[in-house]
Amino acid sequence: MQLPTQAPAKYKDREELWNAVEEKESKSNSQLAREVELALPAELERPTQIKLVHDYVQANFVDRGMCADWSIHDKEDGNPHAHIMFTTRAIKQNGTWAPKQKSTYRTRRKRGKSPANRP
Repeated sequence: MQLPTQAPAKYKDREELWNAVEEKESKSNSQLAREVELALPAELERPTQIKLVHDYVQANFVDRGMCADWSIHDKEDGNPHAHIMFTTRAIKQNGTWAPKQKSTYRTRRKRGKSPANRP
Protein backbone atom coordinates (compact mmCIF):
# COMPACT_ATOMS: atom_id res chain seq x y z
CA MET A 1 0.00 0.00 0.00
CA GLN A 2 1.36 3.42 -0.91
CA LEU A 3 -0.36 6.65 0.04
CA PRO A 4 0.36 10.32 -0.58
CA THR A 5 1.55 12.18 2.52
CA GLN A 6 -1.74 14.10 2.76
CA ALA A 7 -3.85 10.91 2.96
CA PRO A 8 -5.58 10.26 6.29
CA ALA A 9 -3.61 7.79 8.43
CA LYS A 10 -6.60 5.44 8.64
CA TYR A 11 -6.18 4.70 4.91
CA LYS A 12 -3.12 2.59 5.74
CA ASP A 13 -5.72 -0.09 6.46
CA ARG A 14 -6.90 -1.48 3.09
CA GLU A 15 -10.42 -1.99 4.35
CA GLU A 16 -10.67 1.63 5.52
CA LEU A 17 -9.33 2.95 2.21
CA TRP A 18 -11.61 0.97 -0.07
CA ASN A 19 -14.66 1.55 2.17
CA ALA A 20 -13.96 5.30 1.94
CA VAL A 21 -13.70 5.02 -1.85
CA GLU A 22 -17.04 3.18 -2.03
CA GLU A 23 -18.65 5.78 0.22
CA LYS A 24 -17.40 8.66 -1.96
CA GLU A 25 -18.55 7.06 -5.21
CA SER A 26 -22.29 7.11 -4.59
CA LYS A 27 -23.58 6.32 -8.10
CA SER A 28 -24.36 2.68 -8.79
CA ASN A 29 -22.24 2.69 -11.95
CA SER A 30 -19.25 4.59 -10.51
CA GLN A 31 -15.74 3.44 -11.28
CA LEU A 32 -14.05 2.89 -7.93
CA ALA A 33 -10.50 2.17 -9.07
CA ARG A 34 -8.24 1.46 -11.99
CA GLU A 35 -5.94 -1.51 -12.29
CA VAL A 36 -2.58 -1.96 -13.95
CA GLU A 37 -0.72 -5.23 -14.31
CA LEU A 38 3.05 -5.08 -14.78
CA ALA A 39 5.25 -7.90 -16.00
CA LEU A 40 8.47 -8.06 -14.02
CA PRO A 41 11.82 -9.34 -15.26
CA ALA A 42 12.27 -12.86 -13.88
CA GLU A 43 16.04 -12.26 -13.86
CA LEU A 44 15.73 -9.69 -11.08
CA GLU A 45 15.78 -10.74 -7.46
CA ARG A 46 12.64 -10.12 -5.39
CA PRO A 47 13.96 -7.05 -3.49
CA THR A 48 14.83 -5.42 -6.82
CA GLN A 49 11.38 -6.25 -8.23
CA ILE A 50 9.76 -4.73 -5.15
CA LYS A 51 11.81 -1.54 -5.47
CA LEU A 52 11.00 -1.34 -9.18
CA VAL A 53 7.24 -1.57 -8.53
CA HIS A 54 7.43 0.80 -5.55
CA ASP A 55 9.25 3.46 -7.57
CA TYR A 56 6.87 3.06 -10.54
CA VAL A 57 3.81 3.40 -8.30
CA GLN A 58 5.28 6.39 -6.49
CA ALA A 59 6.14 8.30 -9.68
CA ASN A 60 2.99 7.52 -11.64
CA PHE A 61 0.22 7.48 -9.04
CA VAL A 62 1.14 8.47 -5.49
CA ASP A 63 3.05 11.62 -6.48
CA ARG A 64 -0.17 12.66 -8.27
CA GLY A 65 -2.18 12.27 -5.06
CA MET A 66 -3.69 8.82 -5.65
CA CYS A 67 -3.66 5.89 -3.26
CA ALA A 68 -2.27 2.63 -4.60
CA ASP A 69 -2.68 -0.92 -3.37
CA TRP A 70 -0.38 -3.46 -4.99
CA SER A 71 1.06 -6.93 -4.73
CA ILE A 72 3.54 -9.11 -6.59
CA HIS A 73 2.48 -12.55 -7.78
CA ASP A 74 4.99 -15.21 -8.68
CA LYS A 75 4.10 -18.89 -9.05
CA GLU A 76 7.72 -19.67 -9.93
CA ASP A 77 6.58 -20.28 -13.52
CA GLY A 78 8.76 -17.56 -15.05
CA ASN A 79 5.97 -14.96 -15.02
CA PRO A 80 6.42 -12.66 -12.01
CA HIS A 81 4.04 -9.72 -12.20
CA ALA A 82 2.53 -6.97 -10.08
CA HIS A 83 -1.13 -6.04 -9.75
CA ILE A 84 -1.62 -2.36 -8.96
CA MET A 85 -5.02 -0.97 -8.03
CA PHE A 86 -5.25 2.79 -7.56
CA THR A 87 -7.98 5.28 -6.74
CA THR A 88 -9.67 7.23 -9.51
CA ARG A 89 -9.58 10.35 -7.35
CA ALA A 90 -6.56 12.05 -5.89
CA ILE A 91 -6.42 13.27 -2.32
CA LYS A 92 -6.19 17.04 -1.89
CA GLN A 93 -3.66 18.67 0.45
CA ASN A 94 -6.36 18.98 3.14
CA GLY A 95 -6.88 15.19 3.10
CA THR A 96 -10.22 15.17 1.29
CA TRP A 97 -11.03 13.56 -2.04
CA ALA A 98 -10.45 15.69 -5.14
CA PRO A 99 -12.93 15.67 -8.03
CA LYS A 100 -12.35 13.13 -10.76
CA GLN A 101 -10.43 14.49 -13.74
CA LYS A 102 -11.19 13.70 -17.32
CA SER A 103 -8.33 13.17 -19.72
CA THR A 104 -8.17 15.28 -22.83
CA TYR A 105 -7.03 13.53 -25.99
CA ARG A 106 -5.85 14.71 -29.34
CA THR A 107 -6.12 12.52 -32.39
CA ARG A 108 -3.16 11.52 -34.50
CA ARG A 109 -3.93 10.45 -38.02
CA LYS A 110 -2.22 7.08 -38.07
CA ARG A 111 -1.54 6.39 -34.41
CA GLY A 112 -4.96 6.91 -32.79
CA LYS A 113 -5.46 8.83 -29.55
CA SER A 114 -2.75 10.16 -27.28
CA PRO A 115 -3.06 12.26 -24.12
CA ALA A 116 -3.02 15.98 -24.93
CA ASN A 117 -0.23 16.66 -22.46
CA ARG A 118 2.15 14.18 -24.11
CA PRO A 119 4.02 14.59 -27.40
